[in-house]
Amino acid sequence: MRHLIIIGGGIAGLAAAHRIQNSISQGNALKCTVLEASGRFGGKIHTERRDDFIIERGPDSFITQKPAALELCRQLGLADRIVGTRKNNKTFIYLNRRMLTLPDGLSLMVPTKFLPFITTRLFSWPGKIRMGFDLFLPRRRSKRDESLAGFVRRRFGQEAVDRLAQPLLSGIYSSDPEKMSMQATFPRFLETEKKYGSLILGMLAGKKAMLARKPQAKPGYQSFTMFVTLKNGMSELVETLIEQCPDIEFRAHAPITRLAKSGQEYTITLDSGENLTADAVLVATPANVTAKLTQETAPEIAEKLAEVPFVSTAGVVLGYNREGFPHPLKGFGFVVPATEKRKITACTWVSSKFPCRAPEDKVLLRAFVGGALNEPMAEQEPEQIVADVKSELRDIMGLNVEPEFAHVFQYKKGNVQYRVHHEDMVAAIEQDLTQHPGLFMAGSAFKGVGIPDCIAHGNQVADAALEYLTGLPTD
Repeated sequence: MRHLIIIGGGIAGLAAAHRIQNSISQGNALKCTVLEASGRFGGKIHTERRDDFIIERGPDSFITQKPAALELCRQLGLADRIVGTRKNNKTFIYLNRRMLTLPDGLSLMVPTKFLPFITTRLFSWPGKIRMGFDLFLPRRRSKRDESLAGFVRRRFGQEAVDRLAQPLLSGIYSSDPEKMSMQATFPRFLETEKKYGSLILGMLAGKKAMLARKPQAKPGYQSFTMFVTLKNGMSELVETLIEQCPDIEFRAHAPITRLAKSGQEYTITLDSGENLTADAVLVATPANVTAKLTQETAPEIAEKLAEVPFVSTAGVVLGYNREGFPHPLKGFGFVVPATEKRKITACTWVSSKFPCRAPEDKVLLRAFVGGALNEPMAEQEPEQIVADVKSELRDIMGLNVEPEFAHVFQYKKGNVQYRVHHEDMVAAIEQDLTQHPGLFMAGSAFKGVGIPDCIAHGNQVADAALEYLTGLPTD
């Protein structure tokens, strides 16, 4: 019986394990072990349930425009557990000490409705005129990667970088837009520019095509909002997946001290001194961890992965009594441009964004600090982070009431950065891996940091591992 060991119990490794379970269920004689150094599975997906509050330490939702996460939920029988955002979907930009609504018709950063764009106070008149130049500017001919800031500045001007791209788009990756790879993070915009010349015209054409397309009814499928979660928190995905993989061995508290290859087999030495052998190994840990694990087996890959940068972030979850709460919370929350020089980067009004996150008489908020542009904020002592966040929310939202609780979740050097030419590095690693039969890699360091991206990559690499294992000669 062939043995595959998956190192890392985050969502990429778990998705790969589920793929292997499907293969075993179809009759393939395989053994699969998932090794996780910590005491829990799920990686950054981590839900805490306290006194009818559902608190997310990591991601609180996933995007539905990328199908891998939705499809996995359906395969696990979780379709009826999926919850969309509430209808009051306003998002605000905190600018010049005012809360300004993102104008209707804005597709990430591209205006598609004339009147809301013209009347918004988010941009100055010179800024609006400069953004309108997108309709006439020629498309870029070079195929070389460029930064997010460079791309947005070229199409829409500096004001769009400062007030949209930096707080909204680079905020997703906690990145510096001047260093962030456009090809690796938002290739859709590059494809739109290539096809239509203008992003505005391209987005309008896409909306028109979507409206004209007849909906195709599929059993068990329904329409969801752009962002969805699970009724009992994102960890419900992890818990259900593990429950439905009875043939997979999941081992927590299993840190690894050595990964070596002898002949056709890999040997994994655990911190306990135990040795495990496998015909193939799928490493699904963060790039900096993978680099250390593969120094002996694949030093050229380890060297590349060691150069992948990480930054620190932190989140603060605050719970309040609704009675006497001074803010109406009519929306999903706000983001703060770096040009405002504030200590927080964003705040999600969790109890207004999703149902069932807090009791009806309570309010739940989650504020964020740190990232590439203000990393020291996330590396402070937790007590100081809470004090800074409370001070910021008092000034920005007028919160002159004390929270019932405040929990800090820090991710020191925990957010991978996709720098310009990131895809070149990934391609080079994939080429190097062809020289190491039986060694596979997946995870957020490669083809996307979001839950759907990690699931899709875990599936893809699991399929490659299955193909390798089934092709091995029998004894």
